[in-house]
Amino acid sequence: MPAPLTHSVLSLSGIALSLPARTVDANSWARRCGFPEARASALLRNGVQQFHDAAAASPVTFACEAVSALLEDTGTTPASIDALIYTHTIQSSVMAPPASATAFIQSRMGLEHALTFSVMQQNCVSPMAAIRVLRVLTVAGRPIQRAIVVCADVMGSGCDHLRAIENLALHSDGACAILLERGADRNCIVGLHLYTDGRYFRGTDDDLRPVPDDRYYWSAFATMRAALGEAGITANELVHVLPHHVNLPGWQRLMAMLSVPRERLFTANFGPLGHVFGADPFINFHTAPCGQPGSCSLLFSSGFAGCFGAMVIRH
Repeated sequence: MPAPLTHSVLSLSGIALSLPARTVDANSWARRCGFPEARASALLRNGVQQFHDAAAASPVTFACEAVSALLEDTGTTPASIDALIYTHTIQSSVMAPPASATAFIQSRMGLEHALTFSVMQQNCVSPMAAIRVLRVLTVAGRPIQRAIVVCADVMGSGCDHLRAIENLALHSDGACAILLERGADRNCIVGLHLYTDGRYFRGTDDDLRPVPDDRYYWSAFATMRAALGEAGITANELVHVLPHHVNLPGWQRLMAMLSVPRERLFTANFGPLGHVFGADPFINFHTAPCGQPGSCSLLFSSGFAGCFGAMVIRH
């Protein structure tokens, strides 16, 4: 018999990061790619300052470091983890078959009892898609009390010229591990909505440039509104909006559409961290001021190929 929904609510109980020590500023990136100085200037005007550069390091290494830090920071034993989900955006962010990145992380971290698999193809929304899978499993009665979702991506030096998303972001290498617990009384996930617009399944054009999405703002707004509706709150009740690190000027427009004061948009990590793929909203949740008990924050991410995700947390 399925478990009651009230006993199946998952909470964000911990977050840990692993970022390369080396950072590269926008001007240095433009020079080493042979782009004009105007490209760097445009990025800087949009709040894009630098990114973390892993060079030839493996994304799985960063994933293991993030999981290790998460276990240590939260005092969680590996034996208590019931599920491990690895997510990523870039195809090369997994070990080549027949090897398994998920199995490697499971073995390296001693998570022998964990149901282990990966989620991708939702690009930067993949961590939220993984959390949605966990929610379904808990509602269906799966004995999952504690789980880890880890996302990791590395661009690779050979793809350096592809780091920029127009002049709105620079992809940053790194990993983020998220501890989810069932039945906790803080930071509960009370709303979660995903949306995919199939018109943009290719993600980029033949020149690897993003395909303009004429409905981007409406899709983002509608996704956030649906998550708020599931949570049973209005946008004005939010204490924080925790965004992905893309299109800072556009976020001002989205805040106006939500009718949320701009000061509630948490932007401290935009410039110094870069766009760490699916990790952005969780990094912001980790570093933003803690909300008062009972207050709510909204996490949002979108990715190439028309993927959108929004999640409401009750502190």
